[in-house]
Amino acid sequence: MNTRVLIVLALIIAGIAGWFFQQQGEISPPVNTEASDVDYEATDIKAVQTNEQGETEYELNAESLTHNPVTNQDEMSGITMNWKPSDEQRYLIQAGSAAINQQTGELRLSDGFTLVSEDKADKKSDIEPIKVIGQTLKGNTKSRQVYSDAPVKVEQGMNRFEASSMKANLETGEYEFGKVAVTFTPADRQDKALF
Repeated sequence: MNTRVLIVLALIIAGIAGWFFQQQGEISPPVNTEASDVDYEATDIKAVQTNEQGETEYELNAESLTHNPVTNQDEMSGITMNWKPSDEQRYLIQAGSAAINQQTGELRLSDGFTLVSEDKADKKSDIEPIKVIGQTLKGNTKSRQVYSDAPVKVEQGMNRFEASSMKANLETGEYEFGKVAVTFTPADRQDKALF
């Protein structure tokens, strides 16, 4: 074969290859090479926190967890927390997302939360559990105090009301609500003869 034919054939193949790569365009999205704010991350989390006596204080399940070294917070999504701040009190907490600082105990729940008081497994109480529903809840796992400056809805048995804010000491089970709004529906009137 002639050298000229080989050179022409090589140029045609190089032209086709160049056209093919030009049609591919740029890589989308471009690779990010900057430092990340995430120290570590994990999914399908199951964690247990104990107190000084080695007793379980709370159990935590989360869909995902990332640790931010700048703020030193564990940021989680899809959390469910069984919290036992004292022998008499037990709570179930669910939220769309949460941020917690393990050193200080600061806790912030957002994207909707539900806080439900529960009976201890060995005791049954005549008091209906209290259920608090809202958008954001802040607190501290070490002081066992929680509060919300945003409106909350409260349910206890057949009783329901709304409040503009809430504070609670989960260790003692004491709640404080601000600007409570209640809708009262009296029973239907029944006319009966007295005699």
